[in-house]
Amino acid sequence: MKIEFNDFVGQPCKSRVAYEFIPKNELKLDLEEAAANLRGNEVFVEMETPYLLMLKIGGKDVSLFKSGKIIVKNTNEKAVARKIAESLVEKISA
Repeated sequence: MKIEFNDFVGQPCKSRVAYEFIPKNELKLDLEEAAANLRGNEVFVEMETPYLLMLKIGGKDVSLFKSGKIIVKNTNEKAVARKIAESLVEKISA
C-alpha cells in the first residue's frame, strides 16, 4: 500500500479541536493491512474496525478512516498535526 502525504489536503476540523487531512483522490485503504503495518512501526492501535482505526501516535489520538481521511485530535496547530499525519502516512506505507 503506497500513499504519499502530498496526496492529502489539511484543514482544521469544523466540529471539534482537531485537524483533518483529506485525500485529494478517493482511497480505499485496507485497514487490516494498515493496522498490521502500524503495529510493526510502534503505533498503538486502540481500536480496529473495517471502517476505522483509532490510534495513538506522537502522544495524540488519531483516527484513520477507510476513505483515507486522517483526524489528529486535540490540536489546532497545523504544524503539530501535519507532523503526526506525515509520520502516520509513512508508517502505513512502510
